[in-house]
Amino acid sequence: MTPCLLLSLAGCNTLTDRPELSPDKFAPPSAQREWEPSSAIARQRDLSQSSIAAAVPQSMETESGRPFDLSGLIDIALRHNPRTRRAWEAARSAAATYGASRSPYYPQVSVESDSGYTRIPFELPGAFGAVKQWQTDNQVALTYTLIDFGRRASASEQAREQLIAANFSANRTIQDVVFGVEQTFYAFDAVEAAVEAARINFTLAKADFDSVKQRVDLGLATQPELLLAQERLAQSRFDVANADQLLRDAQANLAVALGIAADTTFEVQPLYNEPVPKSLSQDVETLIAEARRSRPDLAARKAQVRASDAAIEQARAQWFPTVGTAGVYGENVWNYTFGGPPSVQISTPQYSAMLTIKWDLFTGFRRLNDVRKAKADREVASADLKTLEIDAVAEVWRAYYEFQSSLSKYEYAQSLFASSQESYAANSESYRQGLSTIVELLTAQRDLANARYTLIQSKSELLTAYAAVAYSIGRVDLPSK
Repeated sequence: MTPCLLLSLAGCNTLTDRPELSPDKFAPPSAQREWEPSSAIARQRDLSQSSIAAAVPQSMETESGRPFDLSGLIDIALRHNPRTRRAWEAARSAAATYGASRSPYYPQVSVESDSGYTRIPFELPGAFGAVKQWQTDNQVALTYTLIDFGRRASASEQAREQLIAANFSANRTIQDVVFGVEQTFYAFDAVEAAVEAARINFTLAKADFDSVKQRVDLGLATQPELLLAQERLAQSRFDVANADQLLRDAQANLAVALGIAADTTFEVQPLYNEPVPKSLSQDVETLIAEARRSRPDLAARKAQVRASDAAIEQARAQWFPTVGTAGVYGENVWNYTFGGPPSVQISTPQYSAMLTIKWDLFTGFRRLNDVRKAKADREVASADLKTLEIDAVAEVWRAYYEFQSSLSKYEYAQSLFASSQESYAANSESYRQGLSTIVELLTAQRDLANARYTLIQSKSELLTAYAAVAYSIGRVDLPSK
């Protein structure tokens, strides 16, 4: 029987595309790329994301020697974070399981050989005899299931839907990793900017202290004024040290998101280089509809529900018989001697062809409870899907209004920083001319420092909120420059 005849259901020209022969073709292509379902296996629409694929030098430096931007860090995370590798391997495992589920559609062929030596004594009138025999019994057996009332189809469908779920879960894992990098990158950038801001504030505090000290030496300011300036200078030193510590923590968090050791040294582009999104192009209801349609984790849960439907059909099919064919062909070759010469040698074929029917009439109520279990599992999967859908809608809702709020706060922070700069410049000049007090100068300096930190934090929050909106609807979007 030729391979083309055995696999006639698929056709000889598509053998290498079948899951039982090439299961990896039905899994994601790599740990760094999202799975794009084909029309042959998916019931969900295509995801429109494209992953970033660029070579990453092992030295954790860009080829140009410039600091890493967000896209470069995402590429590193997709290559190094073990979560993407695990999700990919899980999808490949599900693909192999799907391929294995197709095996009952094919004939099962086995070879058996029993060979050895036998000596059998027996009694004769007034004497005894013995048969000494060398024998080999070789058989080739073929079995093929003709009718199973849906067992194979339901088992294959269940494995197929579980494969789809694993593939969509791998896609969501990629989005998890990307969003994790975005969050930690913006937080790291904000802390780096805060360190720079703390140093700028220290420089201003030092300049103010020197100015007050000079006025004290000239008899134009009092000792309490100098002490106030000294207190502000000490506070600015503390702020620099505290920001440095926060930077180390943020670096460790970013390294974890990238999937590399925390002691790996690398530089990233500063926060002021990051473009700021001006608005969202869609309203919240449109975003919610897109999340229901596009989120890979929702698609994975839907596939699990369909797999549960197939499990119910599989349990119901166990109530029916299976009908198949079986055939055996072999050679029985033996050589024996009875009590002495002459020896007899025989080689004769043996074969059979049968139609088999197997039907378990009573199994101790196991089949009944298997159906009950499958139905309950289906309800569990359906409830999990409904819960996730509710959570997804809430996540989109919160992310949308968090972005709107963050955008307003960022615009306010820009205005506050500009006003604080003008106020500090005016108070500094007035103090040098003796027209304002040290308290007014230090208050303006404090307000400028707070405004600088507020601007940094609000920009980081705005960028994170924009990333959260994209993540909540199942996309990976970077602010355009």
